[in-house]
Amino acid sequence: MIYKSLQKYAFITVLLCASIPNPLFDLAGITCGHFGIGFSTFFTATAIGKSIIKTHIQMIFVIIMFSNHHVEHLLSFVERHVPFLSGYLTKTLEKQKTLLHTPPDSIIDEKPLIAKCWDFFIAFMIISFLISIISSLAQGELEEQEREAEEKEKKNKKKQ
Repeated sequence: MIYKSLQKYAFITVLLCASIPNPLFDLAGITCGHFGIGFSTFFTATAIGKSIIKTHIQMIFVIIMFSNHHVEHLLSFVERHVPFLSGYLTKTLEKQKTLLHTPPDSIIDEKPLIAKCWDFFIAFMIISFLISIISSLAQGELEEQEREAEEKEKKNKKKQ
């Protein structure tokens, strides 16, 4: 679907993919390169989509979701349906509110468990990525050396 619409309506498709937070934008970028969509078309649509449309969508979402009315509604919903989580959720939200209004110099509290897990996951992904790059480079070098050895062997056979 993206492929066909990108071929026909490149600017609009890139603009829409850049405007919403999703992984389709990466696919659209790769596809633009594949189909030879011009850089100016891609860049202009991306700039408008990311800087104007997506920013405002996210801003409106954050304002709506984190207004006191909506937070209280969410807490009452959790209290009715999942009562064992309501106390923890309320305490966590209050803690985050105080952290938001506290100067960074005076915060000595350690990271929550989920933040530590996320940091570990990101570090693991970066290390895995680096290992795969090194492995790919080593395999490429080995293939090149094998190819050179085969060529030398063929030349030696021809000389004999």
